[in-house]
Amino acid sequence: MPRPNKSQLILIGAGLLIAVGLASAPRLPADKRLISDADPTDLKLMRAVGMVQNGENPMEGIMLLREILEEDSNQVDAHWHLAQFSVTSRQIENAEFRFGKVTDLDQGKKYPEAYFWLAQTKVALGKDKEAVKLLRKYLTLETDTVVINGVNRMIDQLEKELLTH
Repeated sequence: MPRPNKSQLILIGAGLLIAVGLASAPRLPADKRLISDADPTDLKLMRAVGMVQNGENPMEGIMLLREILEEDSNQVDAHWHLAQFSVTSRQIENAEFRFGKVTDLDQGKKYPEAYFWLAQTKVALGKDKEAVKLLRKYLTLETDTVVINGVNRMIDQLEKELLTH
């Protein structure tokens, strides 16, 4: 069976990203705490993300996320969502920066898949060696065997490409 090329590898990665994204999508808390009890930053974050996702006013939502980061530059959730929106808008360098911030601040606690996404940005930017390292780190955090197998295939393909260049 022929080995996948870099474009196919990225498509495989995108499929895994969708699966991981769906699995880690925000859910309503079990206790359905009252809005009045919610943290104001969380409310602002939810409003901003909603504006972008439903297309109501995406730029205003982005500005709200940036405002959150002006107030607290270590707000990992804001970095996470800005990184996701950067991928969606194909702003790969911005996504690389934001996912880097998420991995630095979060250390895989809340967003372990940030290592995977950061690796994907590295592949898209031609930084395959860095991507392999990030994918290996992601494997230490992932428990789903289907995802692990897919990531291992990606690593194998990237390493083969690195050997031929």
